[in-house]
Amino acid sequence: MLLVLAHAGDESAAAFAAEHGAEEVVLVTPRALSQPGWTFRPDEPAAATFCVDGRRMRLAVARGVMPRLAEVTPADLPHVVAEDRVYVAAEMTAFLLALLAATAVPVINRPTPQCLCGPAWTDAKWRREAARLGLDASPARADVTYGVAPSPEPDGALVSVVGDRCLGTDHPPARALARAAGATLLTVAFDARGRVLRADPWIDLAAAGAGRAVLDLFAA
Repeated sequence: MLLVLAHAGDESAAAFAAEHGAEEVVLVTPRALSQPGWTFRPDEPAAATFCVDGRRMRLAVARGVMPRLAEVTPADLPHVVAEDRVYVAAEMTAFLLALLAATAVPVINRPTPQCLCGPAWTDAKWRREAARLGLDASPARADVTYGVAPSPEPDGALVSVVGDRCLGTDHPPARALARAAGATLLTVAFDARGRVLRADPWIDLAAAGAGRAVLDLFAA
């Protein structure tokens, strides 16, 4: 089975799991981490266990893990006493980071210290990396008004990369950026002139062909 770690409100992840059934895809939300049965020892990562719907299993039986959340947040834990949610969310995030970084089970994307689902780069860093690769990148700019968050530049096109291919039409610049970032899953935003704006280590599983492309990554 493929474990999908996602927020409870991730509708495309829920639909993906429902479409393929629990024998193939299991959706794991932060609430599940409150169940007894999750274990991890740094000196014995292969013995890690997880628990979903009361079932405790060794993580090693999973075909793979796909994290779709950057971190566990207090909003993910309405069942926890309010004053404890910040602490519990931080502990759950640290537990998942250690588990996903150490397991030999395939994980896509592998976590980074800042994000459970891959590289959490700023827009400016994505553009710098694109420019380093010789790709067209929108110049970094910021219009700052005191007390008002700057508005992001509008997207011209979104290209999702899954492994070594793109969903829909092939897009070599998007694939090159994903390889450079070490991201197996990546959605790259381009402006109206085809220049890189930003990227996110997350794809829309509801997009045509996305679910099958993801499952193909974990095919034995």
